[in-house]
Amino acid sequence: MTSQTPAQPSAPTPTTPPASCGAAKLAIEARRFVGWHGLPTGCASDAMFGIKLDDSWGLQPLGSSFEKARSHVVELAGYGRSLAYARDGAIVMFDAMAPKLDGGWPALAADLGAPEATFDWIFGTIAMPAGELVYAKRGLTIYLNPENQAVAYITVYVPTTIDDYASRLRPPREKRKH
Repeated sequence: MTSQTPAQPSAPTPTTPPASCGAAKLAIEARRFVGWHGLPTGCASDAMFGIKLDDSWGLQPLGSSFEKARSHVVELAGYGRSLAYARDGAIVMFDAMAPKLDGGWPALAADLGAPEATFDWIFGTIAMPAGELVYAKRGLTIYLNPENQAVAYITVYVPTTIDDYASRLRPPREKRKH
């Protein structure tokens, strides 16, 4: 008779999406995106960022459809300007400038592999050809300066398709005349 060891509960692996809004919050706070597989659906703003969704949130059009989302500045160490976006009472996206990524861009790039799509983007007034690296199924987009491979922005969201990202989530980057 052979004996078998009972299977032990496994720890989350790099291919496991965040099990909870709390796990996603911790990953964002630690700037740890190796193994990232998207924001869970339905995360409340106060649980994710300690900010109640109320009238102090602005309104920002996102994507080519200019679908509006509520937006609020989030203060987190290791990021430049960062914003949380909400629709229907839940966080749909976190977007931050100048992230100090845990492990750096080379480690994250190795984990992510080839992007599902690349787009040109504008950093203020400077064109960044093919610098927007979209990993829609993993709920993550990196905005690179293609000349020096510096990460200018990171955007994380609920996993989606390329078309949905471009249509409903893609944040505006270029400066506009008022």
